[in-house]
Amino acid sequence: MIPHMCGIAGFLGPWNDRLLDAMLDQIAHRGPDGRGIWRDREANFAVGHARLSIIDLSLAANQPMHTADGRYVISFNGEIYNFKELRRELESAGLVFRTKSDTEVLLRLFECEGQSCLRRLNGIFAFAVWDRALRHLFIARDQLGVKPLYYAAIPHGFLFASELKALTVCPDVSRDIDVGSVANHVAFVWSSSASTMLKAVRKLRPGHCAWIDANARLTIEQYYEIPLPPPSCERVEPAALLTLFDSVVADQMVADVPIGACLSGGVDSSAVVASMCRTTDPARVVTFCASVPKDRTHADNFGDDIIHARGMARRLEIPLVEVPTTAQLVDQLPQMLWELDEPTGDFAALQTRMIAAEARRHGIKVLLTGTGGDDLFTGYGRHVAAFIWAALDQIPYARRLTSRLISRFRSDFVLGRRLGRLGQLLALSEEEMLTEAMSFSSWPAGERSSLVAKAAGQWQASHSAPFSWLLGKTRELHPVERLLQLDLHGFLPDLNLNYTDKMGMQEGVEFRVPLLDLRLVAFAMRTPVSQKIGLWQTKRILREAMAARVNGAILRRAKQGFGVPLRAWMAGPARSLVAEMTSPRVLAARGLFDPAAVARLRNAFDQNRSDVAFMLFTLVCIEIWCRQLSCRPSLASTDARDAA
Repeated sequence: MIPHMCGIAGFLGPWNDRLLDAMLDQIAHRGPDGRGIWRDREANFAVGHARLSIIDLSLAANQPMHTADGRYVISFNGEIYNFKELRRELESAGLVFRTKSDTEVLLRLFECEGQSCLRRLNGIFAFAVWDRALRHLFIARDQLGVKPLYYAAIPHGFLFASELKALTVCPDVSRDIDVGSVANHVAFVWSSSASTMLKAVRKLRPGHCAWIDANARLTIEQYYEIPLPPPSCERVEPAALLTLFDSVVADQMVADVPIGACLSGGVDSSAVVASMCRTTDPARVVTFCASVPKDRTHADNFGDDIIHARGMARRLEIPLVEVPTTAQLVDQLPQMLWELDEPTGDFAALQTRMIAAEARRHGIKVLLTGTGGDDLFTGYGRHVAAFIWAALDQIPYARRLTSRLISRFRSDFVLGRRLGRLGQLLALSEEEMLTEAMSFSSWPAGERSSLVAKAAGQWQASHSAPFSWLLGKTRELHPVERLLQLDLHGFLPDLNLNYTDKMGMQEGVEFRVPLLDLRLVAFAMRTPVSQKIGLWQTKRILREAMAARVNGAILRRAKQGFGVPLRAWMAGPARSLVAEMTSPRVLAARGLFDPAAVARLRNAFDQNRSDVAFMLFTLVCIEIWCRQLSCRPSLASTDARDAA
């Protein structure tokens, strides 16, 4: 009785059914349970849908779906958690429904209220609605960016799809690389704003919608804005968070198929699973945890998750499936990067896919995760650094003195790397610290600026563009709150949520993110900084709220990364790959990076002089992604268009 996580694709322009079929082929993994297409030939509009059935499994709920009078047609990817309440409201107004799906509720709500319906939706979604009467297309993406939506607005038409790769099959979509996006990937591992690796393709930003008229003119509007904390926050009660948390988790367990969960052994996922066990029989809550061998080099912070996950599973008396993630990463890297639509150098993506594949083998199509807890209530090392920066900034000379004392720690072990990084950040002004804290590398900004050959002159604009407007908007907030806003607007949708969606959909599994429910977002904004973070503890209020449900060892454990020991892997099994992909010959042929600057970066990594592993690996990933792009054919123009 609920929605379906799927894939959508379509166009408004002079193309034919063969192009739509090719686009759907690229996202077929998103909808293994069915495919549908719909055309308005008079208007040169076509839309398709690949279905993963989760709510209302009947054929009546197939998409694209149209209203009874045929005016509106929708293709929808996502879940509307409050669709039952909305349905009751519409039925009380006299509307009659043909299915039990949330798709029909969304369609009828749009029919009644148009764009204003977005303010009523609690869910995760990306959808397109075609108005046959006005020959207008409407597209929208959910408030936090859980579900993706890409588009290409070109002179003679408009194309959209759930994944970038579906747009590359159109011969009219240029494959020219966006150098600004390359620069942002180098700096941050991801690219924020609407940019993608291709100049011609854009991301519809979270909380945005757009109208496209009959002449393919595009008008984008923002319908939701992540709230800012008020000037002063009063203390909130952990019991209130607990009550709200349980309500949200219960809402997101609605489905007509079995639901499981990711259990990493951290606070967030443990809290979600503990809450699930209050809604249903714990024996039915099958959980999954990635198993990573402990890094014996001490260069990376991985390996303890499975121990804590086992303890939590024993406490809750729930099934736990351990998923080994020691596959041949080199062999899987090219395919992973193409599936992500971005050259994201983070093997947490591959782990996510392995978990999704194991869930599917257990007959589970939906997994709840703890994604978002760090971005709402703090949790990352950069949040602690910003807290320390703010505390020391109140004492004359304390910040810079501390920076000098700790900035030269060795980077070849975890504690030394963290202290050295903290020392770097403490030496910066607040604005510089916030931008620099979003980087995964300690490589100086000046050196970074020399890496991107084609963008050396415009580096500063590329480097700060994703954040500049937000830094100005948040200037009156505590540095930690400002950093959380950067996370919510960039790191979360453009890295974590992107790989979670793409990897889950590769296996036909939907990941849900209860911690990103808008009610919890609003609650987090009302929570004072002091209840989120202290010198020795992050997520203070969440830990306090979950004290009676979550193991003490989990509540006390330090933050651990999700992924694989990248630094040790690059220095060992992947050494030859890194050398090849960053060789002067390869760099010169691609023309994106300066070989001399890259050589300095490689030397810093080889000699453990600076923590540059993620930056160096990103260069490798960009080269591999570009190679994948070049070997993925587009349709011939004669195949994509009908003869004139």
